Amino acid sequence: MSRWIRVQTSIFDHEVFAAEPFSEREAWLWLISKAAWKDTVHRIGASVMPVPAGSLFVTIREMQAAWKWTSTRRVHQFLELLSSQNMIETCSETGKTLVTVCNYSKYQNAETHSETPESAEAKQKRNTKDTSTPDTNTSSLRSDVCPEPEKSAPASPTVIELPTVNGDMVLISEADVAEWSEAFPAVNVRQQLAAMRSWLNANPKNRKTSKGMKRFVVSWLTRDQDRGGGRQHPQAQAPPRPQSPSMQRHHDIHARLKRELYGEPDEQFAGQTVDLAAGDFRSH
Repeated sequence: MSRWIRVQTSIFDHEVFAAEPFSEREAWLWLISKAAWKDTVHRIGASVMPVPAGSLFVTIREMQAAWKWTSTRRVHQFLELLSSQNMIETCSETGKTLVTVCNYSKYQNAETHSETPESAEAKQKRNTKDTSTPDTNTSSLRSDVCPEPEKSAPASPTVIELPTVNGDMVLISEADVAEWSEAFPAVNVRQQLAAMRSWLNANPKNRKTSKGMKRFVVSWLTRDQDRGGGRQHPQAQAPPRPQSPSMQRHHDIHARLKRELYGEPDEQFAGQTVDLAAGDFRSH
């Protein structure tokens, strides 16, 4: 049998507890506490995105900062672990990650979050029922209630993160790299993406918005392609064009005159120096 308790979400900000790095269990509870308890919306740049109950929009760096973890890599690995156990689903197509907690609606009854006033008697009866009735359902949030996503293809692995002007990260996937490598064959796309990240980190005032980041990438790759890129192979020289008949006759006449003037060029000398006897210079 399992039982549950109500915990205020402010527990993560309570002054009694020292600000220490989260355990994985605490990070999991943080995700549940931050999830929307009813359908809402969230603004990202100039777009307003729907947020279903049990979901939240958050960046990898925001989670890293809240959990006080030392690297974004650890955050990625933890999210992949939760996803592999059907505890969450993630989608990273908007510059932020949409995290959906599986079974949220089943285990987090929206009625318990209602702001509608109720009588003390009704509340007491409900609390008594909640705490005295054992929960015989031994399944946890990691159950088959979280269906497999209908999207057939899994999300493409992330290759690199590019920082935006507001501190969010735009995730560049393997699919993006493959598309750009085909479009810009003379460019080493991975090398240029690393150069872009270094440039954006060194020039925070010139960073782009989440919506304009891929346009920035394409412009950068276009310029590198126009300069020849780093992969361009030397083009094979075209074979000489055939001479026209008139030009061929001209060369034949020139060669014949040359032979008549200088003779065959291999009998007694090499080059174009000719010894003439003294009598050869007299007029006849």
